[in-house]
Amino acid sequence: MAKGAIFVVIAAALWGGGGVAGQYLYMHEVMGPFWLVMVRQVLAGLAFLAYAVLVDREKPLQVLKDEPLSILAFSFLGVLGAQLGFYYTISLCNAATATVLQYTAPVLIVLWFIIKEKRNPELRELIGLLGAFAGVFLISTHGKLDSLAISPAALTVGLLSSVSYAFYDIMPVKLMQRHSIATILGLGQFISGSSLLFFVNPFDISPNWDVRAFITFAYLVIGATIVSFGVYLQGLRLIGPVKASLISCAEPLSSILLVVLFLGVQLTLEDYVGMGCIIITVMLLSLPRK
Repeated sequence: MAKGAIFVVIAAALWGGGGVAGQYLYMHEVMGPFWLVMVRQVLAGLAFLAYAVLVDREKPLQVLKDEPLSILAFSFLGVLGAQLGFYYTISLCNAATATVLQYTAPVLIVLWFIIKEKRNPELRELIGLLGAFAGVFLISTHGKLDSLAISPAALTVGLLSSVSYAFYDIMPVKLMQRHSIATILGLGQFISGSSLLFFVNPFDISPNWDVRAFITFAYLVIGATIVSFGVYLQGLRLIGPVKASLISCAEPLSSILLVVLFLGVQLTLEDYVGMGCIIITVMLLSLPRK
């Protein structure tokens, strides 16, 4: 049990560090969000697809041929919307704020199932909805009704990315019952990343690359994407989905700590309280229904 919890904490910390790595690369003008997402998605997608073929013995091209609409919907509305929205939001504010805004996705998932099941929300769900609203309000306004503490673009894109992240969680469930997770994720990553080739030249490389930038980007692709996913699945297998989802709330916490400690981002008391509201909300909503 303890081993599984450690795996999930490691995965959450690696995920949280991914956004911070992206912010570091922006700060040093190594790349922009479109180039970052394009290259990251393509490389990670190829890695997942290789695993699907060599280990899971699946045929990704056949899966794409059999279920093209579902795969394309997942790739663009889920993967691309969530990832590009997240990394673009970071470029507009900071990694901690972008992570917490996207972390409102579980609230949207709860709303979706309340509507789908045509039922009244439970008390904890109502508390969760209010907590998420209070968190977003504090982060975006610092408690002042007449002004925004972050740009309207950052708030809008950040919340839209949470909608895509909710779709990313809900939509592929049936697909993953018929095919391996690596196949679905690999196709989603590769297709979404490849689509950005129409907008960004992958060979238009900044002159600001150095050893630190290379290590940071390698971590972003390998540590924060491929390794984190494998470690999380191992932890999930050992402790189950409920405990895993609760412990994975360490992701925004790690992002907050890293941007403050390593990037020198200054967060206000309102930011911390708002982020705390959203993290507690997600933990509350992750508990099993009675």
